[in-house]
Amino acid sequence: MLPLYDVDLDTQAYNIFQPVKSILPYELPKLSITVAEIQPTKVTKPATFSFKKPEVDLYCKACKKKFSNEPTFTNHLKSAKHIANEKKMQPAKAAPSPRIAVNPQVQEALAQLERAQDPKCDPTMSITIYWNQAQILFVLKRPQYTEKALKSLIQLILSSPTTTFSSAQITSFLYNSRLSLARLLCIYQNLDESRSVYLDALDGKWKLEKTELLSIAQRLREFSITSLITACDTLATKYLTRERTRVKPAPQMTDINNSITTILNEAGNLFAQENDTFNTIPSEHIAIVLYATCSLVCQYDKVEGFTPNDFYSMMNQVYESLDDLTHHMIEINLLDKTNAWNIFNALLLSIEIDDLVRANNIYKNLKQNEGYLYPDVKLLCDLCESKLTLNYYNLQHDLNYIKLLLTESNEPLLIRNRTQTDQMYTLDRITDLI
Repeated sequence: MLPLYDVDLDTQAYNIFQPVKSILPYELPKLSITVAEIQPTKVTKPATFSFKKPEVDLYCKACKKKFSNEPTFTNHLKSAKHIANEKKMQPAKAAPSPRIAVNPQVQEALAQLERAQDPKCDPTMSITIYWNQAQILFVLKRPQYTEKALKSLIQLILSSPTTTFSSAQITSFLYNSRLSLARLLCIYQNLDESRSVYLDALDGKWKLEKTELLSIAQRLREFSITSLITACDTLATKYLTRERTRVKPAPQMTDINNSITTILNEAGNLFAQENDTFNTIPSEHIAIVLYATCSLVCQYDKVEGFTPNDFYSMMNQVYESLDDLTHHMIEINLLDKTNAWNIFNALLLSIEIDDLVRANNIYKNLKQNEGYLYPDVKLLCDLCESKLTLNYYNLQHDLNYIKLLLTESNEPLLIRNRTQTDQMYTLDRITDLI
């Protein structure tokens, strides 16, 4: 169960109505679900929200006195003097005073939710209320009530009510509500439900059929990388067919939630968690399927920082954490045969697992690539040749020379443009082989 009130919730850093940047592979946000003692809430309106920030009214009409903070105001409402003054204002009331509003804004939002739940309320109005109040309650740091509003909205839309909204608008409400709910559940570590809701969002909006996606993930170890990419192409066929046959340029995007690349990447990150399962399927398998699909759609939905090679790297990161699937990592590196770094890594991996048949083919390809001119590439090729011919050269001398070039010169090397961590890691792997 989510907390009623989370005083530490950073509603901008964890803005559930936009992709959450802290949802990362092997690193999810972990907010406490301990219910905090209610303290005054300072409402800050995130820039992406379209509603007006409610005002806090700390003025007591009965006592004609204004208070500086909510706890003082709340304590005042319980005082004998206030109750006496309130009775003077309402002498006809014999019944007990109504329940004290801990936060007037929350009470107003909950009253709106009750109004939306009334069967007599027009569905168009109910949908609008649920969506607006979900945003307000989130800013007020009320996760449980935010969840209630979003779930009520989803349930109402799934009941197919008659509204004045267009079908596109209804689809948008449902899609955005599901994304927001999935993120909210994620940041409080309700991962199973979060993932299920996220897959429903992908199914409803982008027609990535949930059962088909899970079926591909279930059989992941049976697929070659080429077969996996083909399966993912079929999975996303509706979107890909539309984009591949598009005549006019796509309309300019105004909402990042409508970027299929961004959303699939976030979903992949949600599933890319070690030693975890979803519906008995390793969650990392599902992440690989989502990243593989990203590598296809990002060619049409172009987002800065997301290229097919970026998603190939993410797939490799996940494959590396799985057992006995190094050959898949080699296949991924060979998807782009124009990328010298990827081919270099494929050869290094092949040598490491003693797959000399594959290594020989990659070696021949790399010798024809312009990257062969780099001393570090030539060293790896010489290492491969020594494995194939059992004619061992003095490779340690060459390795030391490359280390010297890397630190003491500007001579071109393939690894020079990598991070220092990548450089050291690559050289350590070659050292181990030598």
